[in-house]
Amino acid sequence: MSTGSGWRGDSASPFVLADKLRAPVTGHGTVRRPRPLALLHAAPLPKLTLVSAPPGWGKTTLLAAWSAADRRRFGWISLDGADNDVARFAAYLVAALRVVSPGVGEHALALSHVPGTSLVDDVLPPLLNELAEERQPAVLVLDDYHLITDAAIHAGLAFMLERLPETLRLVMATRSDPPLPLARMRARGELLELRADELRFGEQEAAALLNDVLGLALGPQEITRLRQRTEGWAVGLHLAALLLRGHPDPRRFVASFAGEDRHIIDYLGAEVLDGQPEPVRGFLLRTSILERMSGPLCDAVTGQTDSAALLEQIERSNLFLVPLDTKRVWYRYHLLFREVLRHKLQRSEPELVAELHQRASGWHQRQGLVPEAIRHATAADDALTAADLIAQHWLSFFNKGQLATVTAWLDGLPGAAVEADPRLCLARAWIAMDTGRAGSVDDWLKAADRGIRTGRPGDDTASPSGVVMLRALNRFKAGAVRAAREAAERVLDADPAMSTFWRTVAQLVTGVTRYWSGATGEATAALRTAERLARADGNSLGTMYALGYLATIAAEAGELHEAEARVRTGWRAAQDPTRSEHFVAMALQLAHGRIRERRGQLDEADAATRRAVVLARRGASTIELADALLASARIRAALGDWDGRRELLAEARRAVERCPDPGILANRLAAAERHRQPGARARPASPVLGDEPLSDRELDVLRLLPSGLSQREIAEALYVSQNTVKTHTRGIYRKLGASSRAEAVARARTLRLV
Repeated sequence: MSTGSGWRGDSASPFVLADKLRAPVTGHGTVRRPRPLALLHAAPLPKLTLVSAPPGWGKTTLLAAWSAADRRRFGWISLDGADNDVARFAAYLVAALRVVSPGVGEHALALSHVPGTSLVDDVLPPLLNELAEERQPAVLVLDDYHLITDAAIHAGLAFMLERLPETLRLVMATRSDPPLPLARMRARGELLELRADELRFGEQEAAALLNDVLGLALGPQEITRLRQRTEGWAVGLHLAALLLRGHPDPRRFVASFAGEDRHIIDYLGAEVLDGQPEPVRGFLLRTSILERMSGPLCDAVTGQTDSAALLEQIERSNLFLVPLDTKRVWYRYHLLFREVLRHKLQRSEPELVAELHQRASGWHQRQGLVPEAIRHATAADDALTAADLIAQHWLSFFNKGQLATVTAWLDGLPGAAVEADPRLCLARAWIAMDTGRAGSVDDWLKAADRGIRTGRPGDDTASPSGVVMLRALNRFKAGAVRAAREAAERVLDADPAMSTFWRTVAQLVTGVTRYWSGATGEATAALRTAERLARADGNSLGTMYALGYLATIAAEAGELHEAEARVRTGWRAAQDPTRSEHFVAMALQLAHGRIRERRGQLDEADAATRRAVVLARRGASTIELADALLASARIRAALGDWDGRRELLAEARRAVERCPDPGILANRLAAAERHRQPGARARPASPVLGDEPLSDRELDVLRLLPSGLSQREIAEALYVSQNTVKTHTRGIYRKLGASSRAEAVARARTLRLV
């Protein structure tokens, strides 16, 4: 059953910023680095090249120059803190790989949006299989990898490195070593490392930077002195050269310069900044709040109209401005220089910082760049704007699998701002339910209910009926059938005007809980209504879910043609992996498995029920997971895999025990556990009644007659069709001389058969 995805099946891709997929542009201000470039140009490269050094050592510049000159194809991702979201990271990973291998990763990208999937188990395997077909060598650069802290992403990269195709190589630029199996890769010869020692500027490189690029006329002794004092540190050399430009006594400055102290960046940065003309200085400070800059964005933030020209001037002055595209539209400051500028801005104009962020937020809103708009509103301490933006947009990002992004947005707000907006309380509840924190769902739903009833902002998702239905969903996911059913039926009776979305959800929950209560006829009526509503609303996941249950009901009644037709219709609604890989597709797979089982096609039934288990693990209710396990166990036994059956039954037992009210599932489990492996214990000799003994299969049916199970449930326990059970039951009655079930049980007890 869907939660955050709302059974809608939104398959839109997350928005990808193109400038994050391009290496920064190298130009007249770039010094050729023959020593480290020789290491990078070597062929073949090992699986991983790690460029690891503190800030300012020229990691990004070196890799950008390499990618521009090397004959191999390059993909590039400029990472930032917002990429600590598996779905967002996967979107950029696929987008970068498509630069070198157009068309790859469609299935992997769709899987990354599906709730409950993981990089290692679901997203990366199909992507790596596609990449293995590529024949041309390619390199993927992950710049600023130190900003990635998500353990799932680290695990995914370790998995990828272990299985990397021969034609693809990874390169990471980072300030610190990532938590990857570097020691093992080093021992295997799979790792090339470039650290500060390899990145230091040599004598000729320092001369080229100081004299050729920055326009100084220093002699060999001054160059040697500066290189020694900075230890070849690129940023230290650059800052020193900027100060030397107008210094009255360059030799004295060089003699006194102590560039080995990393804290000198603060002093030198401030000195360089103070030496700029006021228009440039003010522009640098006020645009330092931006991660990436363009002329129109800077105009909006500063209130000027000449920002594009100023950006070109600053780049020509070599003031640590990095162009991000060949047309010089987008730029960013060198990270160290940006830190200096922000520190100076906070000290000189602290009252202006919030306003600058608000202007940036407004510009990004107008451009439809929601994450950037939210980030700037949050940085401005404008909780009202940030909260409203999140409330309007969280569901679309949540539906794309970006739970970490939405959680980070909410975490950035004051707690009171979240509690004051029922839309955000509902967002917290969805997230808690989808991340396995069911205990906090009710608290957030109570907060949402309070907000709605006091007239706080709301929408179709944040309504009293929505709160009740989300609580019902939470109950069903936890395995409380009766409570979920009563809540869903109550809201259907009480709110005839509820939105189509919530009415669909209510009918779905009503239908499935009636099914698990044993009321199959009533379940069918609700599920048919749910299917009609979902189809009319364009709700693909809701359509699939309803049809899966309807097909199961038909299959259990022996109406296999109808069941097959419903499954086919359901799969037509699942037109892409975003839906076919969603956990609601479990219902269709289970129905398909039951149909194949009834037709004696056990291999196909086995594949379908195994797939149902995989999908159910991604977020189905505990009851549905247990049912998928039982179905798979039944087929495994029919195929003779009794060890596999035992493992599946044991897991199903644990799942059922977690359910406070599993409905008829408890009987299904009991029946399955009573069925024994042939030969596991000796059977009593079949009694001879008249001229005909009871067959082994009739004895199996006879032993289940006292249980109170229906013929359908006996059929499921014995892995046969309901018609087969009816045939065996008639044979039992005839051979025992009984005319009813009760009489047959009494006769069997007299004969000590049960």
